[in-house]
Amino acid sequence: MRPLLEIISKGVGLSIQDGGRAGWRRFGVPVGGAMDRHSMAVANGLLGNREDAPVLELCRQGAKVLILQDTWLALAGADLGCALKPWRASHVRAGTLLDFSGRQAGLFAYLALPGGIQADQWFGSASADPRNGLGVVLEKGVRLLANQRAVSFSDDRIAGRIAIPDERRVFEGLVQLPLFRGPQFAAFSEVAQNTLVESEWTVSERSDRTGFRLEGRELEVPASIASEPVLPGSFQVTGSGQPIVTMVDGPTVGGYAKLAILPEAARDRLAQCVPGTQISFRWLD
Repeated sequence: MRPLLEIISKGVGLSIQDGGRAGWRRFGVPVGGAMDRHSMAVANGLLGNREDAPVLELCRQGAKVLILQDTWLALAGADLGCALKPWRASHVRAGTLLDFSGRQAGLFAYLALPGGIQADQWFGSASADPRNGLGVVLEKGVRLLANQRAVSFSDDRIAGRIAIPDERRVFEGLVQLPLFRGPQFAAFSEVAQNTLVESEWTVSERSDRTGFRLEGRELEVPASIASEPVLPGSFQVTGSGQPIVTMVDGPTVGGYAKLAILPEAARDRLAQCVPGTQISFRWLD
């Protein structure tokens, strides 16, 4: 079977991701998977794939991919300056170099292949999590194959496919995200509870797939708690008084009090906030 594409440069970040490892958190294995699950699902849907089929997740800028065969590809999520625009599927010729070196908006883009990427699985997922030694680490020269057995896409008499407007996301402008009250909400002072939703927060440069750090007004920190399970989207408040939002590769247990929980759909949006983005929050009733 012939490979479909070759990695020329992995840039800031390039990895295989899918829907993640459901059911393993109780053993200390993070759920992992795509940072923006909505965008991954849209990219896959444009090619008729399962919404959680393995895709290429591209972070920020610098990645370059050489297409080795005529094929259909779909891109969704951040606009990283590639000639192949997000939120659509298009036919791409062999020899085309896809260059993701001119980020315009957002942080993570998802490139889907017909049938999904053919890749080995760890705990039921092909998602890469180098911190925990899971998945394949992509390097320059690696060639990837499409899962031909899962192809269901028909290209008869069409020039392309475009996601419907309701599925396309805009990653610019003001960002306000909804919050559930966290497990230790009552342990925080009323001042801290109000400060979280009455202040603007800035996404830190130290943010990554394990956690997004927010910088802003210092929150009063309650007494430490015994270690307990930590869900993705948890707002853990450290001794510095600054919250860290647990992301998909983050720890499964922790001893910091959790003031709030970010719903999964809102976590997709947070994942697309580049460092320096200003964010505000509101409590869900």
